[in-house]
Amino acid sequence: MPLTVPFDVRTMKDRIHAANRKRWDAAARRWAEGADSRGYWKRCPQEPELVLCAKELEYLGDISGKRVCVLGSGDNQVVFALAGLGAAVTSVDISQNQLDIAAQRSKTLGLGVSFVRADVTNLSRLADASFDVVYTGGHVAVWVADLAGYYSEAARILRPNGLYIVNEYHPFRRIWQESGDSMIVEFGYLKRGPFEYDLSDDILRGEAGPLKSYEFHWTVADYLNATLRAGCRLLLVDEYGEEVCDWEGAPMHGLPEFLLIIARKNVESTNPCDKI
Repeated sequence: MPLTVPFDVRTMKDRIHAANRKRWDAAARRWAEGADSRGYWKRCPQEPELVLCAKELEYLGDISGKRVCVLGSGDNQVVFALAGLGAAVTSVDISQNQLDIAAQRSKTLGLGVSFVRADVTNLSRLADASFDVVYTGGHVAVWVADLAGYYSEAARILRPNGLYIVNEYHPFRRIWQESGDSMIVEFGYLKRGPFEYDLSDDILRGEAGPLKSYEFHWTVADYLNATLRAGCRLLLVDEYGEEVCDWEGAPMHGLPEFLLIIARKNVESTNPCDKI
């Protein structure tokens, strides 16, 4: 059972992110082995539909030659897919070990990807309005203490009218107790956390261990409001997918798997009061 800790984003964010970074650095090798077993990273440059849904590909269109930044790039499968589509991609992640593995794989694939180690709430190494597309997804926000700061930084590095894509694990799936055959609520939907754990370096299995880990359960409203307040206008909000993986630990058939938000950065103003 996780411990819910009192939370002040200003005083605790750095400590929480440092702990999550340490765990991801420790988990990188095992995570890479899992990716190797699936083999998607080798196929993504030629088969982007393996990791990008139809709506994402539709809105991306022809991105050949465009500058794209992927935030919280993790195993970098989306990075490799976008690079395969001809984009000039910058991969950003908090874990240097994850990036080192991705850089070696990028070399193997013959892709010219730039890699930047950074916290998604502090992208000071990247210039204002320097990307045509910013993409983030794949279970990133669960590790981030400051969702508003995260999305604000994403919008800052995006050029006016640039495309912003968020593809996240659906919040409805985060509330359930691990159970093979029944649906029991463990976390109230409006309980954001942080939830504190002592875990091993196996990210998927949640086994007890010596590594501190902190999670945040943001709601659909949190995602949408953070996008709007960052100065973006919504183009599409979609919920899709119904697959249930064994690591999820509850029979969630019928619940949406992903939350997709596609937006553009406002041209005339970044003041959310003008848009809401």
